Amino acid sequence: MKFNVTKSIVVNAPYENVRPLIEDFNYWNSWSPWVVLEPECKVTVEGDVNQPGHSMRWDGELIGAGQNIIRESSPERIDYNLEFFKPWKSKADVSFVLEPSDGQTKVTWTMDSSMPFFLFFMIKSIKTFVGMDYERGLKMIKAIAEEGSLDCETINSDTMDYKGFSYRGIQRTVAISDMPETMSKDFEKIVNDIVIQGNKAAEHWICVYPKFDLKKGVATYIAAVSDENLDDLELDSHYVSGSVPSGKALEIKHNGSYEFLGNAWAMGMMNMQSKKLKGKDYPFEQYWNSPTEVKPNELKTSVFFPLKN
Repeated sequence: MKFNVTKSIVVNAPYENVRPLIEDFNYWNSWSPWVVLEPECKVTVEGDVNQPGHSMRWDGELIGAGQNIIRESSPERIDYNLEFFKPWKSKADVSFVLEPSDGQTKVTWTMDSSMPFFLFFMIKSIKTFVGMDYERGLKMIKAIAEEGSLDCETINSDTMDYKGFSYRGIQRTVAISDMPETMSKDFEKIVNDIVIQGNKAAEHWICVYPKFDLKKGVATYIAAVSDENLDDLELDSHYVSGSVPSGKALEIKHNGSYEFLGNAWAMGMMNMQSKKLKGKDYPFEQYWNSPTEVKPNELKTSVFFPLKN
């Protein structure tokens, strides 16, 4: 069964800034949504840039092995032959279309592939995950083309022992695309109610994720703070209580803007799958500093994936 994935983004930079990032595989390590998950992955680039036969091959423990080869190139479009060797074999036709206009460049990334008929039930999930990967990659292309570099880093800190705590926060179910806006408002309310009005401090600033429905594009989150010293503080009905139990967790550190936190989540999920780690309870983000106090590239966040013992 055939399927298609198409994602686009408008880059506030001229065509000349964008085209090299896509036509030259030597640049792909800086924005590939897969290579950023395994920076130590072996990557080999061969052939003349932007010419048929220009290729990129990779062989990693987490992201598997495969190759991408330019099939055809024109000023407005580049077509590739994409092939995966492991963890399973598959092929796809991939293309980038670039549309310059008034100093901006619209970039459209497309994949056309197929799966055996008996795996039809997996197509929706594959399209969702590939689409999310494409969105992460396009965001990184945009940042590099506009700013000249991608000022963020994602690090696998491996498994660790985590000391649990209880919390109070605001729970909400929203479209994943609306999360940045709604979560920001919820944390503004928490800061006002607890820090400004309540004159209280909190050791942990977190967001717990009880549920993700990627197919529907909906998530449930709890924006929260630890409640070590909130016993005498009366909070309104918007607030819920909960706890993060002590135990082992996989920690993925992310240094930089929240805009690229998807890289940390993708790295964590890929490590969970590749290393056959079994999850327990709910994953959560912990914020080590505040966007009101530091620049976006100075933000420090950890994404924790609690594990079964």
